Amino acid sequence: MGPHIAQVMEMRTTRLRQKIKKFLDERGEANTTEILEHVNSTMRHGTTPQQLGNVLSKDKDILKVATTKRGGALSGRYEICVWQVRPGALEKL
Repeated sequence: MGPHIAQVMEMRTTRLRQKIKKFLDERGEANTTEILEHVNSTMRHGTTPQQLGNVLSKDKDILKVATTKRGGALSGRYEICVWQVRPGALEKL
């Protein structure tokens, strides 16, 4: 990857972080699936579950507040994280 590609990826990640924080601020909290659906339905270049997980877990302004059980007859039960934006975080944007 050349420096240009790295810059584009960095800008995309920054926009993604801002989008997530704004969404969480408006909603109060949301789970990973809801965030992924919001991002992929409102951004021209969406994100992957893996990239979203990286952003959510590494951004200190985004807090994991709970886990909830999900699942159905076919997929089995699994845990999904619930997230909130840290109070005051949006004032920096």
